Amino acid sequence: MRSKRFLTVFLILVALIGSALVWAARSHRVMLYQQGNPEVPQGRAFVIMNPFRNRRPEEVADELMSDLRTNRCEQILRDLNSDASQVCLIMKQNKGARLIWRQDESTSRVLVYHLPESKSNLRITSRRDPEVGFIVSGVSLIR
Repeated sequence: MRSKRFLTVFLILVALIGSALVWAARSHRVMLYQQGNPEVPQGRAFVIMNPFRNRRPEEVADELMSDLRTNRCEQILRDLNSDASQVCLIMKQNKGARLIWRQDESTSRVLVYHLPESKSNLRITSRRDPEVGFIVSGVSLIR
């Protein structure tokens, strides 16, 4: 009797999880659920990302953040016409970053990463280039 109840509960859970995965796979939304505001660094932001999303913009952002932790940071930001004074200092202090917001438009992308050591957020914007795809167009710090 007890094993039948366990099996029933297990099958219901499998069906619910399977349904959620099918819904996520068919959804074109990048964020399935979002709570909070990425523009407020001390505020709480919680997001459930679509596991089937295109992660290439996030890979580009990870490469950029890695480069911003090097001695080339100021030159990179100068090329992007972004303020280098605070970003370079904050990026060298922060070894980790967590994606808390992503907005995809047809010609632009906005990704916001939480930097826990400095309790700030990094906003990375990119635009579509017809020849190479999306390229980073700006970086700013939300403090």
